[in-house]
Parts: sequence; structure tokens; C-alpha cells
Amino acid sequence: MRLMTFTCPLCAAAGQRFPLHSAGKRQARTACRGCGVVLRSDPRLGMHTFYLLYTQFIAMLAVFPVIWAYTLGRWFWLAAILALLSVLCWLPGMIRHARSPIVRATPDPNRSYARRMP
Repeated sequence: MRLMTFTCPLCAAAGQRFPLHSAGKRQARTACRGCGVVLRSDPRLGMHTFYLLYTQFIAMLAVFPVIWAYTLGRWFWLAAILALLSVLCWLPGMIRHARSPIVRATPDPNRSYARRMP
């Protein structure tokens, strides 16, 4: 899906994608398949806050249908509701990361004070 892929800002290699499990994280990280540089997603804090509010709102809307399906024993509907909930929360997170890829020019700030393991 083209909404979730992007080109490398350094070498312009197309088809880059962040890992699927990083949709809910503030920052995602992956290596470019063309040049090997570390690509990071750095969406603005306001966009991340909006995403968190969106997922909480979707989860609140899904609570009553989930309770209804569970109490009546309608397992197919329960699975369908949970699958729809997962897609509605996962897809915007992946699109959000794909729209803000950057290449850090400085060393990674997360590792600047880390001790090296022997």
C-alpha cells in the first residue's frame, strides 16, 4: 500500500517501510534497504497526541459492541469488531510514521550516554 511506504531522503530508494509493530510508538526506526542508513520517524508531538486521542475514542466506541457480542456469545461478531478496531488504530499509525521520515545528521541521542557492553 503506497500510503505506508516512502522513499529514503538520502538515496531516494523507494518502497521503504517502518515495522508494523511500531504503529503505536512515538518514534519508529528502520534501516534503508538501499544505503543502510538508519531512518527515523519523527512526527510532531501534536500529531502524536491527536493519534492517541483518536485511538482512545475508537476504543471507547468499540466497548459497547464488544460487551454485546461477548454476553450474547456471538464470537464471529466479537472477532470482527476486534479486527476492525485493530485496523482502525493500526492504519493511521503506520501512515503517520510514513509521512515523517528523517535521517539524523548527528549521532543517536538515545545512545549518547549509554555504556558500551564488552
